[in-house]
Amino acid sequence: MHEAELSRMELRIKNRQRALLIAFTLIVIMIAMLGIVSKILLTRMANTMNQLYAHPYKVSNMGQEIKFNLVSMQTYLKDDVFAQTQAEQDTALVKLKSHETKVLQSFDLVSDLYLGEKQTINESYRLVIQWQPIRNEIIRLSQQGKQAQALALMKGKQDVYLDQLMAKVQILSDFANHKAEGFQQDFLKEQKNALWMNYVLSFLSTFFIILLAMSIIRKVAKLEQADQAKDHLIDQNIMLASLDKNGIILNVSNALCRFLDKNKAELIGQDSHFFDNSKRSQALSASILSVLKTGAEWRGEIQYINRQGKSCWAQSSIVPNYDKNYTVSSFTNTLVSTTNQKLAIIDELTSLYNRRGFNAILSREYQHAQRDQACLSLAILDIDYFKKFNDLYGHPAGDEALRKVSSVILSVVDETCFAFRIGGEEFAVLFIGASIETTKQKLLWLKEQVESLNIQHEQNLVSEFLTLSIGTFVLAPKSHIEEGRLYSMADKALYQAKLERNALVIKQEPFEQELIEQEPA
Repeated sequence: MHEAELSRMELRIKNRQRALLIAFTLIVIMIAMLGIVSKILLTRMANTMNQLYAHPYKVSNMGQEIKFNLVSMQTYLKDDVFAQTQAEQDTALVKLKSHETKVLQSFDLVSDLYLGEKQTINESYRLVIQWQPIRNEIIRLSQQGKQAQALALMKGKQDVYLDQLMAKVQILSDFANHKAEGFQQDFLKEQKNALWMNYVLSFLSTFFIILLAMSIIRKVAKLEQADQAKDHLIDQNIMLASLDKNGIILNVSNALCRFLDKNKAELIGQDSHFFDNSKRSQALSASILSVLKTGAEWRGEIQYINRQGKSCWAQSSIVPNYDKNYTVSSFTNTLVSTTNQKLAIIDELTSLYNRRGFNAILSREYQHAQRDQACLSLAILDIDYFKKFNDLYGHPAGDEALRKVSSVILSVVDETCFAFRIGGEEFAVLFIGASIETTKQKLLWLKEQVESLNIQHEQNLVSEFLTLSIGTFVLAPKSHIEEGRLYSMADKALYQAKLERNALVIKQEPFEQELIEQEPA
């Protein structure tokens, strides 16, 4: 029974797909037919209109221009007869010649476009040519001062020629207008046929499109529901942020809001600092922006300290987005929380890296120093007579003392060093690329700051307060000392410092060189 139901379901799906395919095919065919028929009809209409404008209307317009130029010739001929000066006569003659040239050019164009008998055009052209000697005679008489004879000739023989010429030109215009009306009727007929054909095909196409649209709408609604569900999953489970090109927050997911312990209203529109508010935030933000504005992706670790003062860590990936001109317009920031992994290498009491973190970071930085031929300094710090401190003041007081010492150690940590609690009262600081003098000054300052905490320690034989002994080994840039020996060499330096107490011992290659700094007892 179950198999039969599955078969029927598969058959229904196939039938729907087939029906959708048939409907789509029919729509394509109808639209194609509509396009083809429309093209044919529109081509016919365009040809009709082309004939309408390219021949009759042009001929008609030319006829009007010829009439205008003939009247203008007549006018300037009279101006020549009545001219009082030679300059006025010359001006009238120039304008007369100009209009005569236009008349002859217009007849040439009419001859090419005229759809009727060419005899009418030829007769008109002959009249223009025959009229020319009469005009020349009138001009000659005018120039000789015989205005009366010139006027008589104008009103006599010249007007006869002009009237005949006007009549011939009117015949040309009437014939052109008649042709234009015929073409217009053909155009209206073609237009009516095209409209009816388009109505029919449009109705059929619209009907099938509506059917298809209804089916698509249903499918789109389902897809939108699926997309909304997917967006909800992303919003709730993926830490995601949209930033403008200056790092201002445009939008954040709820998952990121939970990570930051803030709501969207508190975040949107604020400077993200790329979600790192640790001591290195300002330098890190500048570094990230410098990478992103080149179009490259930035990957790295960020640290965020929430309202409760707890640190959270995440692996951050920031990719640039581009506008239509291929310039960086915004950034997409994706984060993956590494807090749990980070806490596995963080000492809970002091918030420093623990021994596991020490081993991983020391190994990594040793490899980097060897590759870059950089200086690497490892300092091991031990609280003097700390067992006696615990025995005298109790372990809670000991824990509090460890926290205070750790806060001093953390104060020297920047992008060039790491701090660790590697056991009990023993700490380590790893300096990367720092000179011996810089390392020495930082460690001396650190030793002095711990003592200046004024943590009472009656069992301390070198001071009334808590003090540190520090042993340091400096690995030269081209040293061949193995990674495992780096710690043992620093530990030997610490051993020597503990013999003195409240002392700083720095060793480097060659091993006979050493520097001991000790506070007076």
